[in-house]
Amino acid sequence: MKKILFIGNIPDEDPKSIGGANTYTSEILREIRSNKNISLTFLKIRKRWYKFGQIFDYTFFPFKFMTKILKQDIVSIHATWDFHLTLGPFVVLVSKLFGKKVVYHFFGGKFHQMYQEYPLLLKKWLNITIFRSDFKLMETQRMINYFESKEFQGMIWFPNSRRKEVMKSRKNNFSKKFVFISRVTPTKGIDYIVEAAKNLPDDYLIHIYGPLDKNFYNETIITSSNLKYMGILSPKDVVLTLVEYDVLLLPSFHNGEGYPGIFIEAMSVGLPIISTDWNSLDELVEDGFNGLLVKTKNSEQLLRAIKSFSRENYCDYSNNAKKKFKNFNIDEVIKKLFKLYFK
Repeated sequence: MKKILFIGNIPDEDPKSIGGANTYTSEILREIRSNKNISLTFLKIRKRWYKFGQIFDYTFFPFKFMTKILKQDIVSIHATWDFHLTLGPFVVLVSKLFGKKVVYHFFGGKFHQMYQEYPLLLKKWLNITIFRSDFKLMETQRMINYFESKEFQGMIWFPNSRRKEVMKSRKNNFSKKFVFISRVTPTKGIDYIVEAAKNLPDDYLIHIYGPLDKNFYNETIITSSNLKYMGILSPKDVVLTLVEYDVLLLPSFHNGEGYPGIFIEAMSVGLPIISTDWNSLDELVEDGFNGLLVKTKNSEQLLRAIKSFSRENYCDYSNNAKKKFKNFNIDEVIKKLFKLYFK
């Protein structure tokens, strides 16, 4: 029986806790709990999602960690860049001091670019702390290629993944229904969706789901004749909602974009994707195969991509999306994690 201290965040009742990394952590946690050969202790990084709440969470976290570490065999960390620079080094150093195996999961697709910009002293600190973890799980191939070129060892491709839901298959009929599901914030490309929607014929429909960034938007700003804000979805309702649409839209230029979980969920039910050629999104969306790639901040290209789908080509796009999903099925990806735990 392996005793594992699992560190990460999962969604709760606060809308600010809902996001791709947290949702994926919840999925991984569910898979690990189903393994009868693992005794799991879950340590949540954040409980307070209000402004400055992270300061309190990070202050108390080390004390909670120290009360749990001694009874564990493995420390499994699943975190974003802010944890890597703050608590991550402490957790890894203490874990190694007590002889624990450390598996460190890097969420997002841009940490390698951030690392390049860090001062030499900070790089050396990270090299002797988080990068001394036994295994480093990276979300994208680009990140792995970069760190392996720097002769880091123990790099594992661990892509974002989702479970193949058992449900009634959606029809491959194209009905001009498009959907956006993510945080409703400027860097996710909302303004360009709004602009493109103004020039679409009336028989097109775009629905927007996700937590509103109220610094920029309210419900009326992103609503027009063929564009409508639909509110926030709970994680369990995402796939059930996706099957009601034809194509997923996410023209993102978000700096930390890795492998968005919503892409994986869309492909699992055969939805093609219109996305931007940004960070590692082209590792998920093959232009002309399971979707289309457009330039960032370009509503004209986005409009052309939306209008390029038709009843004639839609079936091929949809079937190709299902084929692409096979690489991101959690049943296959989670096997990698179990192998590391029992290695």
